Amino acid sequence: MKRLGIIDLGSNSVRLVIIDINDNNAHHQIENLKETVRLRSGTGPDGTLSEKGMKYAVDTIALFVNFCKARNVDHIIAVATAAVRRAPNRHVLIERIQNETGIKLRVLSGEEEAYLGYVGLINTTSQTNGIMADLGGGALKLVSFEDRLNRDSITLDFGAVSLTEQFDLGDLPTPENLEALDNFLDETFTQIPWLNSQQRLVGLGGTFRSLARVFRRQTNYLPDITDGIEIPVEEVGRIYHMLAGMSLEERQKVPGLELARADISVAGTAIIYKLLRAAQSESLIVSTSSIRDGLFFKYIYPRDPIVFSVLTHHTNNLIHYHNLDENHLRRVSNLAVTLFDQLQPLHQMGSFERRLLLIASLLHELGVVISVESLEKHTLYMILNTPLSGLTHRERVLAAYIAASHDDLYLLNLREHIGRGPLELEDVQIIKKLAPILQITHSLDRSHTGVVTQVRSSISDNVCEIGVISRIGAELEINDARRRADNFKEVYGCDLVIRNW
Repeated sequence: MKRLGIIDLGSNSVRLVIIDINDNNAHHQIENLKETVRLRSGTGPDGTLSEKGMKYAVDTIALFVNFCKARNVDHIIAVATAAVRRAPNRHVLIERIQNETGIKLRVLSGEEEAYLGYVGLINTTSQTNGIMADLGGGALKLVSFEDRLNRDSITLDFGAVSLTEQFDLGDLPTPENLEALDNFLDETFTQIPWLNSQQRLVGLGGTFRSLARVFRRQTNYLPDITDGIEIPVEEVGRIYHMLAGMSLEERQKVPGLELARADISVAGTAIIYKLLRAAQSESLIVSTSSIRDGLFFKYIYPRDPIVFSVLTHHTNNLIHYHNLDENHLRRVSNLAVTLFDQLQPLHQMGSFERRLLLIASLLHELGVVISVESLEKHTLYMILNTPLSGLTHRERVLAAYIAASHDDLYLLNLREHIGRGPLELEDVQIIKKLAPILQITHSLDRSHTGVVTQVRSSISDNVCEIGVISRIGAELEINDARRRADNFKEVYGCDLVIRNW
């Protein structure tokens, strides 16, 4: 087991994440700390860092380094971004940090910062095409990607902090300053030829996350997840104009808006809204990834940090990190998709539902991480709340309820995800139709010994017959699977017969 610490000194804040890494590179973040230092604030016209800002940054990093020692961190990576990069006196800060903490700070170039943001995003998003926007306090990094490959990129030398100061937006903005800001952003984004591509915009950084929290609170959105949330462009515009019409004191009371970001929220949301309009995007997808994720993947996969499949990587990571019974999960998953294919004339579902069943089968016992008692409840909670990238919110909620129904149908609070979240009313039927298939195949490996190796199914005269092929006697498994007959008939309207082949 290795323990990695990553310190990210940005223009607005200093962050520390600590990640446990097993021998097989399975990983889990155990700490995520942040301190707002506003290193970009109070800089000179040429970007010279102030003494006050440098002292706060050094003290914070020293605190984080001591915290890493207390948490037995084996290795620390420390980087700095825009505010330090553009400062002519950056060597003073770097030397002070090294002298007082022993940490050598690496200053990222704009290209490196954009690339690390891209690596972090592309390894954690379900989107294969789009535009990444990584918004910091002093810089905006844009990367266009197609089929997960980096196509175009640019780093703009402004961010939420710098534009707040430039256009005096910290308190109640004047109409003149807002108009000047809008014109500046429109003119800047118009000069990026590949931006007008009508692609999905995926946002990284604290301003995007803060915007998502405001949206979630105002709409009572479920699931209560920021990563992967999709916000219509009209909602982004509404929130921007709402914040722009408030004083700082009023913004500090907006539910979901981080107190430390209230003063820079007008500039930040303006950048996001204008960027969406320039890209002709209908909605914004918010990601919780960052350059810290890019640094992490570069650390564990130094030769090629891009994972082959986002969903496969993160699903396997959960199985391996939590030491789940992988052989059992893969047997159940293989049997489930085999049965799904054989019963296609009966259920008439397609590749979307097959993929959901595959993921739910692999994660149907994730709740044991909490307790085997009330496993269905814990499995639902874990899939909805643990780091699991590669699924949309709709797919994640559906997979969670299917997995939680591996023994009995479990629909607690499902309707709330329809009224307040990404599900449609017809999605309930997807869960009800896939649950019996998972229940049967879970029973067919009830002993976790792999007795059942294959199934052969046929449908005729309102009877579904499943022939079980096994290495040795499978009476325990077959008898347990027969318990599913009533549920199966209720959903599919035909009798279920399970026998040895």
